[in-house]
Amino acid sequence: MFRTLKNLERVSVGISTILFDAGDILYSKPRRKAVIAKFLTDRGYKTPIANDPVERAMRLKAHAGKISVQNFMEWLMQHYGVSDPQTIQEGVSMLKSQQSDVIFFEGVGETLHELKRRGFKLGVVTNTFNPPSEKNNWFKTIGIDGIWDSYADSCELGIVKPAPEIYLAALNPLNVAPEDALFVGHAQIEIDGAKSIGMTTVRFNPDPDCNISDHSIEYFPDLLDIAK
Repeated sequence: MFRTLKNLERVSVGISTILFDAGDILYSKPRRKAVIAKFLTDRGYKTPIANDPVERAMRLKAHAGKISVQNFMEWLMQHYGVSDPQTIQEGVSMLKSQQSDVIFFEGVGETLHELKRRGFKLGVVTNTFNPPSEKNNWFKTIGIDGIWDSYADSCELGIVKPAPEIYLAALNPLNVAPEDALFVGHAQIEIDGAKSIGMTTVRFNPDPDCNISDHSIEYFPDLLDIAK
């Protein structure tokens, strides 16, 4: 049974399209940090600091395709203090294995299919270095691989959120204006990026510093209460 939201109005009747971030919106990787921490501490290294701005900046370069995934992961191991070449490569293998360790949020598949039934166009706007084919294999596990009308991938485009161009790359093929679209995200920077071009915004599973958007939902199926 879907939960009913309090203090949330339905979106404008002009909304025809809903764009989603992928990671931390459709699915999460809850075991990744623990696995990385264990790998490092088992070998005598410190646990990585949370929300490291240096790591984030380098990750965005990888998301934009400016450095390879292999080079980013090798850099990351060195950033964590690992210097031994063999341990670096073991760490890279561990990081790669974690990329596919995804768990979808409860109700994602059912909610997306219901939104589609209601006539909404659906798209993904993602900062990622996982190729679309890999994400599509994850989507197949809950039956949402064929549901998307558009897909904007940072690594393919060479653009990362919050650049306006990446949102427009998902909207333009659908002939949809930003004012007629909703964006669902978890990071303030990506929500601000969507808002800057006129999209209505919804935050779900927000980062600690993400607290400003047009709407906020606690559970993924709550989208059905505002997208009618």
